[in-house]
Amino acid sequence: MKAKDSTFKQLKYALKQVWDSDKLLLAFTLFKNSIEQIFYVFFFVYLTKYIFNCIERNIEYSKLFWFLIIACLGHVCVHFICGWYETYRKIKTPEVYRHIFHRVMDISDQLSLSDYESPEFYDRYARALDRCAEQAMNLSIQTGVYIGNVGATIMSLVIVVTVDPILLIFMVIPMIVSLYYGKKNGKCNYDREKAITRDKRTADYVKRIYYEKKYAPEIRLFDINSIMLEKQESAIDRMSQVSLKYRMKSAFYSFLMKGSYSVLAGIAAYFYVAFRIKSGDVTDISSYVAMITAMAFSTDQLKHGVENRIYLSNESRLFKNLQEFLETERVEEAKKPDVGEIRSIELSHVSFTYPGAKTASIHDVSFRWNKGEKLAIVGYNGAGKTTMIKLVMGLYPVTSGKILVNGIDINEIDKDAYRKRFGTVFQDLQVFAMPLVENVLMRRPEGQADYDLAEKALVNAQFDVKHPGLVKGLDTIVSREFDESGFIPSGGQAQKIAIARVFAQQPDMVILDEPSSALDPLAEYNMYNNMMRLSEGRGVVFISHRLSSARMADKIYMMKDGRVVEHGSHEELMEMKQHYYEMFMMQAENYQDSLPEEMLLGAEAFYEQEY
Repeated sequence: MKAKDSTFKQLKYALKQVWDSDKLLLAFTLFKNSIEQIFYVFFFVYLTKYIFNCIERNIEYSKLFWFLIIACLGHVCVHFICGWYETYRKIKTPEVYRHIFHRVMDISDQLSLSDYESPEFYDRYARALDRCAEQAMNLSIQTGVYIGNVGATIMSLVIVVTVDPILLIFMVIPMIVSLYYGKKNGKCNYDREKAITRDKRTADYVKRIYYEKKYAPEIRLFDINSIMLEKQESAIDRMSQVSLKYRMKSAFYSFLMKGSYSVLAGIAAYFYVAFRIKSGDVTDISSYVAMITAMAFSTDQLKHGVENRIYLSNESRLFKNLQEFLETERVEEAKKPDVGEIRSIELSHVSFTYPGAKTASIHDVSFRWNKGEKLAIVGYNGAGKTTMIKLVMGLYPVTSGKILVNGIDINEIDKDAYRKRFGTVFQDLQVFAMPLVENVLMRRPEGQADYDLAEKALVNAQFDVKHPGLVKGLDTIVSREFDESGFIPSGGQAQKIAIARVFAQQPDMVILDEPSSALDPLAEYNMYNNMMRLSEGRGVVFISHRLSSARMADKIYMMKDGRVVEHGSHEELMEMKQHYYEMFMMQAENYQDSLPEEMLLGAEAFYEQEY
């Protein structure tokens, strides 16, 4: 009973997705597919019996003629409804897809970044998205067909009973056998889908890296084809082995299901009818002759009804993956207050450990960042700089300690509103296959003022807005994936586009997480200088491996192994002659060796002019 209730709840949830996207579509789908099946019982079963009775009893031909005319007109009407429905369904089905994917995107936007650290999460996510929109529509269609199958079967049983109640045995027993083994078959298919999820994702991952541009250079420069092919073949082999085990079970269950129909509802039923006629027990031979045809149709309806019941049970179970993702992953919280303008952010003894990790990435970090202050966070790779910034933005929950925003615990404020007050450029920044103006504004421009804002932001980010590759100006698509005249930015140009987003946004606080790694030292210096000048009055934190620009900051925090080991101004840290001093002198020595003298002098002159 529990499994039955669960199937019904999941089916109800799937139908609700169609209902929420288009109520008429669901109602029309259920009506069309059910009435179609029920009418065919009348047309093929009852009509056959009626014709034979008319012939045997010499009923007036005109009555039979008009009865056939009415039946044929009904048949035409059903076909007209079916054609109208197919047109309507093709028009409205995209609405179902849009509704479900919008819900998935809304939930994805609410997930913590820590969710993406778990392979189990990716498995659940993949199962949730796999055919979810298509399943919702198919389930509504098959539900209508199933309702029709049930109605058609009941009508068939009534007709059969009027001829010979014993004929019910040849229909009911196969139905019971099919339902029992069909349930086992459905569970078998569900278990197979669940078991191959990880390997299916692996095979899809390998396929993906061969058509995404970002992987292309490494694939051509390094001989990793053998590694990738081995990874894919191993995943496919494991899927084949797992699938074989489940498919053998499924084939056995299907054999028992279909065999019961063939033996009992087919062969045995025909032998029974022949025996009754030969024994002379039958006076109404025409009805039995009609039943030979009717039994075939009735049995087919019953078989399809059982198969649809199995399909609904199995597919509803698979649809449960989406339901669990949409309903379980979302943490319902009371509306929290908007913290408003950010005046200060304070970390108090904050530590953080990634899910599944054995050691902490951030250890007992404390510092205060006030609006208007320029902070630099420096250190070698793996020091925890980016992780700490993501904690500041509330992208991860801290393991211990507190983060206070304007003196309020970050867990007590509206984090969506809070994050919108940041202008952020991460090291692993992304540009999108959409017009340049939209890549800067991260929304559609509403008029010339927005175009002017985007252009000014690009200029401040040192992006060449007159670049010959921008054949449509700011309306040029960034990427050639969908437009042959698109603009393909270099690494440095992509970083400048991302930096321009900050200038266009005009946030309370600015975070620059090594956004200049693809820029040369002088371009980096100029970019940071522009940022400092245009962010006057705002809080700025910039993270960098290069220390040449750190002297612009009011305070510098040196991180090592997840801890803040030093902090102070550039001059104070240089006087301490410890970690920061060693790193700065090493880089200064490298710059002296690798950069042209005129660039070094240019940077020094630029610095003296501005400061």
